[in-house]
Amino acid sequence: MEIVCPACGKVYQIRDEQLSGTVRKARCKSCGRVFPIQKDPSQNKDPEEKDASFAFHESEPQGHAAPGPSEPPLPEDSSNTEEVETPADTNAPPVSDDQIEGPEPQAEQGRRDYAAILVLLAAIVALVVVSFLGIRNIDRDSVFRPLRSISRLTGFFEGKHTRSARKAHLKKGRQNTAYQEHLSRGHGYYRAKKYNAAIKEYTLAVRSDPGRYEAYYWRGQLFGLRKEYPRTIKDMHRVLRLNPAYTKAHRSLGWAYYEMGKYDEAIKALDRYIRSNPKDGWAFYERALAYHKKGKLEPALKDAKRACDLGFKRGCDVYKRYK
Repeated sequence: MEIVCPACGKVYQIRDEQLSGTVRKARCKSCGRVFPIQKDPSQNKDPEEKDASFAFHESEPQGHAAPGPSEPPLPEDSSNTEEVETPADTNAPPVSDDQIEGPEPQAEQGRRDYAAILVLLAAIVALVVVSFLGIRNIDRDSVFRPLRSISRLTGFFEGKHTRSARKAHLKKGRQNTAYQEHLSRGHGYYRAKKYNAAIKEYTLAVRSDPGRYEAYYWRGQLFGLRKEYPRTIKDMHRVLRLNPAYTKAHRSLGWAYYEMGKYDEAIKALDRYIRSNPKDGWAFYERALAYHKKGKLEPALKDAKRACDLGFKRGCDVYKRYK
């Protein structure tokens, strides 16, 4: 006879002669469920008759590891289905559903799967949030100047000397920014002929970065326009100390020395300038004036002629007058 466990669906085979009464109980070997069985429903004559329990082997293994029965397992035969050789204790009291129903393995596994999915989703959400906040806080300089960013990152692990050098570099950058701002404003005032305001801005530029020569040069030029020639000479010497190749400072020195009546110094400064700028008609004209003041007519005529040939009209006028 074939019977099926109503709890887990296992199929079992028992011999008919093992069912001596009309109603019996059987215990499933797979899940432990106790359930009633009937050999023939039409023979239910004595409902008060005591039930007997049978223990079954499962006909096919299903992979469920349920608790074993209270009685020892029965020997298996060579067939695919298992048959029960002897009935269980017929005097065992009936077992209630609360006592025989245990936890369902599939439901427990499902709860564990849901918990794992929830943990994974929480980790993904946390990763997305952290990535979003990190992207928002990325410095634009880190994106557009990656080499500088890498240098800053590696500098974090370097010694105190390197960090001090980096701080000095940043300070230098801030000084350079202030210097350029003041220098630019000074040029604007210069073009607008607001010389006092321009001198003030050039002075602020010098204070921001005293190692730069441009502000000294333009401030010295403005001092000359205000006829403060000693201050012009002082600033031009600073220019030449910071940048000896900036020969325009020699030109301004020659002009300032001439206006102060220091003709020898004027000629020397103009000589240095003309060696680097042999096509500047103004320089030859100015040196001609200095030679004339010194009473040296021949070099004065020569320089005046050279200035005229280079297209400097005032040089032509001086040449005609000296001639």
